[in-house]
Parts: sequence; structure tokens; C-alpha cells
Amino acid sequence: MIKSEAQRDRTLAQIEGFRRALAKADEEKPGKRSAAIRGSYESMIRQLEDELWEYDQMKSGELTLPHFERLDQIAPSIVKIRIAKGVSQTELARRLGVSKQVISRYEESDYQTVAITRLQEILDAIGVKTAVILSA
Repeated sequence: MIKSEAQRDRTLAQIEGFRRALAKADEEKPGKRSAAIRGSYESMIRQLEDELWEYDQMKSGELTLPHFERLDQIAPSIVKIRIAKGVSQTELARRLGVSKQVISRYEESDYQTVAITRLQEILDAIGVKTAVILSA
């Protein structure tokens, strides 16, 4: 998953690299090996293009939040919410009074290692309202 503009730029460069490699592979003599290589390049291009599309959709603000049944389901969605809200890692770090590297580390683990109190601070900082219902 692409989580920043820098990663988006790297993904575009990777796609271009795979396209060049695919064009070069197309020039080679047909055979099982070259077909497998072409298939691998085409697969990587599709995967990277899908990630790029997903990131661009989130950047446009198009994100429907699901209904969460459990608190531990929220953390993996925070990156998507942040992106859809138009908040960069740098801006989130500034709002929380931490370095961008801290946010990057949180996002590397999809916020799975962050305490609930910190998750709430993060959601507040990106402008997400939360409501918790407990039932027995």
C-alpha cells in the first residue's frame, strides 16, 4: 500500500522500470522462459498500478469508513483515513508534536503497536470523530 507522495513517486518509477524491462523482454526470442518473464513483469505492473489507483482514490477523499465491530479493527484503516483526509505524515507528526519518523514507524506496523490512547489522539488530529458503544 502506498502511504505517502514519496512512495507514490517511487511506485511510478518502478512501473516505468518494469515497462522498460517488459519492452526489452518483448524483443527477445519467444520461448517459455521469456513468456514467464513477461508474465512476471506484467503482473508487477498491474499490482503497482492497482496500488497507485487506490492511493489516488484515497487522495481524492473517496473513502467510505466501514463499521468496526472491534477496536483492533480500526488501526489498519488509519493510514487510509489519513490520506483521504488530506493529511500528510509530516502534518500529522506536527499536529501530534512528534517527528515524521515516528509516524512512519506507526504506519509500517499499520498502527498495530500503538496504544488506544494514542490511536484516539491520532484520530482526533486527522479530524475523525469516534463513537464507542459497549454492550454486554
